Amino acid sequence: MTSNRTHRYAIRTGAACTALAALALGAASAPAHAEPYGYTTRLTFDKNPSDPTNSRLHWRVYRVYDSGRQVSVVNVSWRAGSGIGVKDDCASNKGWLPNGDYDVTLYPSYNGSVIKGVAFRLSNKKCSRGTTTRTDLFIHSEMTRSGGQNSRVESQRWDGNGDYKSNGCIKLKPADIKSFAASYQKYHRAGTTVRYKLAVVS
Repeated sequence: MTSNRTHRYAIRTGAACTALAALALGAASAPAHAEPYGYTTRLTFDKNPSDPTNSRLHWRVYRVYDSGRQVSVVNVSWRAGSGIGVKDDCASNKGWLPNGDYDVTLYPSYNGSVIKGVAFRLSNKKCSRGTTTRTDLFIHSEMTRSGGQNSRVESQRWDGNGDYKSNGCIKLKPADIKSFAASYQKYHRAGTTVRYKLAVVS
């Protein structure tokens, strides 16, 4: 009888210890209280003086914690052109964009007379000499309003590297601007103007 009682006590004690160990392990592995955070985004067009039609558009997103700590969550870039190779930012419809900050508004299905499809409208900007205000500025591609290709209309089909030239806007190939717009809409609503979102540098 003593042996049986001892055996049952050992089983009960072992089970209790196992349960306590499991509770302790669970408490140790429970995640700490998550630190609150938000997001900040940065859009930069880096002009290439050696070849304005082979510049870069950078899109970066950071998770910003209340402590001030930032963690990069998106860091991508695409080839982009601005102008027809002219580096005079006062030359309307030919020169690359003036340096500075621009407001940005995304239109997923823009229907302009020439620019169609995915397009980001930019605010007007005075050129570096202050003699010309550049207007009708976009980040755009060559596509139909629905994002497809129209082989009969030059401004709605992408033929290759020559299409990175533009009348002073920023030009991306169709697949790249669609990828950019998809990521952008996770943080900024289409149709809403975001102040000073694009920085143009050289």
